[in-house]
Amino acid sequence: MNKQEWFDKAKAAGFAAFEIGTSRESGRSLTWYQGDMDTFVTKQSASTTLRALTAAGRQVVITTEHPEELDADAVLKKMAETAAVITSEDESFIREPAEALPAASKYHFVQPEPEAIRQALAAVEAKLSAYDPRIAQVTDLEWEEESAGKEVDNSRGMAVAESGCAQLLIAGVAAAENGEVKSEFRVEVVEDLASFDADTFVKKLCDEAIGKLGGAPIPSGAYPVILEKEAMTGLFSALSGMFSGDLIGKGISPLRDKLGQAVFSEKITVTDDPRLPELLMPVAYDDEGCPTARKELVKDGVFVKMLHDTKSGARMKAESTGNGFRGGVRPMGLGIEPGEKTLEQMMADMGDGLVITDLAGLHAGIDHVTTDFSLQCSGYLVKGGKRDRAVTLITVAGNFLDMMKHVVCVGSDVEWKYRTIAAPSIAFESLSIAGE
Repeated sequence: MNKQEWFDKAKAAGFAAFEIGTSRESGRSLTWYQGDMDTFVTKQSASTTLRALTAAGRQVVITTEHPEELDADAVLKKMAETAAVITSEDESFIREPAEALPAASKYHFVQPEPEAIRQALAAVEAKLSAYDPRIAQVTDLEWEEESAGKEVDNSRGMAVAESGCAQLLIAGVAAAENGEVKSEFRVEVVEDLASFDADTFVKKLCDEAIGKLGGAPIPSGAYPVILEKEAMTGLFSALSGMFSGDLIGKGISPLRDKLGQAVFSEKITVTDDPRLPELLMPVAYDDEGCPTARKELVKDGVFVKMLHDTKSGARMKAESTGNGFRGGVRPMGLGIEPGEKTLEQMMADMGDGLVITDLAGLHAGIDHVTTDFSLQCSGYLVKGGKRDRAVTLITVAGNFLDMMKHVVCVGSDVEWKYRTIAAPSIAFESLSIAGE
């Protein structure tokens, strides 16, 4: 598509500015089942978003997968007709170009040949099956590769482009004993299959699955609780919208009217950094072409900054924070800063209590305005500072904002892997558990 031609015709049609955003994704996946390749799929997709801005600050947006088939004159005429009937009072913007340093991931991926993938999956499956008699089945085994890129060009001179890639190995197992079956899965970022440590991967996955066996409820009550990093990340992710300036401005965030106030324990600092090297695909620009940067959102428990795209920032008389991604204002590299203690040290300090490793119902069991939650969960008891038996069929309930004011310790075990939101294990004074 001739972008300059679109820019020229948009100007002739009376638009103040015009933007063309393109995103591309490609990849391949190979699944393995019972000693043989089950599926081998390649994928490739692209979409182009055209955004026209009127002199009055109203925008019209269309998205297509086949921009080469569009007639520019006809499309621009339709966009002008649509702009004439827009009644929204929100002003939109197409940005001027701004420079940013490149953002680089710490990962350096070496793409393997299909045969190397097959051999690796076969070896992992054999190791999983032979690890322990209680591993009854390898339920999932998959290799995933993805490449993604984006371009943002506009009539004001912006022309930015970024790309990235990722490789993941995914496996799941079912552990069984005395008629009880428990499942577990694990996702691993693999830079180079030639140096992949299959034995460590297998041990971690199988030990977690076996550790769930023999679980039972505990009596209802208030317990000292550690939300292990996976569970804490899940809960934190589900409520990450609270930092959106768009939702705060609309009055539907639990942090509305709380800027400058203590909202969490002083032990908690929250940052958002789309440039974080630990991300699979860090970005120097958001989808509006705004440079990204590291921001402290909560500093020692005090809410100090919200996230904005260009529109929400203008609405609240603030600048964009570089968080204008597809779907609106979104974090990209949102994390709770880790502490210094390992999970084992936190358990030793707790003495007796409960570690929650899995939360279910994160979409249905949370009120995103009040942050009240009631979630099915599982984990294990801690006695004398050591891991005891598995716990299952219980429910944890509380209020996230209140819970985050009663933090005992923040762990050191934050793990990004494939995530854009992450949290370490966190110990809390007590949470309400419904069990026996």
